[in-house]
Amino acid sequence: MSDIAVTSSAELLGGFRITIDGHTVTNWRAGKSQALVQYLLLHRGRPVSRDTLRSTLWPHLPPSAGATSVKAAVHGARRALCATGERHAAVRIASVDGGYLLEADQLRIDVATFERRIAAATAAVAAGDRVLAAGHLRRAMEVYRGDLLPTQDAEWAVAEREWCRVRALHALRLLSDLALESGDWWAAIRWNRRALEVDPYDPAAFTVLADCHRQLGITAAALRWDELAQSRLAQV
Repeated sequence: MSDIAVTSSAELLGGFRITIDGHTVTNWRAGKSQALVQYLLLHRGRPVSRDTLRSTLWPHLPPSAGATSVKAAVHGARRALCATGERHAAVRIASVDGGYLLEADQLRIDVATFERRIAAATAAVAAGDRVLAAGHLRRAMEVYRGDLLPTQDAEWAVAEREWCRVRALHALRLLSDLALESGDWWAAIRWNRRALEVDPYDPAAFTVLADCHRQLGITAAALRWDELAQSRLAQV
């Protein structure tokens, strides 16, 4: 693996940051150049038409104004991404017929790593290897540092955020089930506390937390989890 691959990354989980060749990209111009890059990162490896970008990022603008905004955002994004040196750019926005393609073969993208590990875990479960599946799930949750693009409130980001959250909760539920099967109450507690970080209103997590504390003989803590569940779920 080259030095560029090691020192270039894009983080979308828990916040947004792109680091190219050891330097964090900070010179995002006014407008939606950053949002455009975020959208292309989520659709990496696939051409995205100008019309799709226009209707997604500028849904309220008339087509002509939206098309102009797309061009301006692409120009601004290219300048920001190449500011550390176009000669070894780890990520580029290439023009393709009718749209743009994000080329990022040398860029580590956290959400892509998360998806690969979840897919590997799913395959291991299907093959009946629950130990291997647990390893993939643990590594997936190491990558999941928080909500995807938490400050981006556009509809396209909200949809992707919820999908990632669902997969994270499913991973945590599988890890919890594996811990419960082996009687590892503390591990189950850890995974379900993490589940509440992802979704503070997850009723299954509250139930397991209370049950595990009862199994450990810590009844006072079990009662507190029951009370907290009752209080919090009443708000839903």
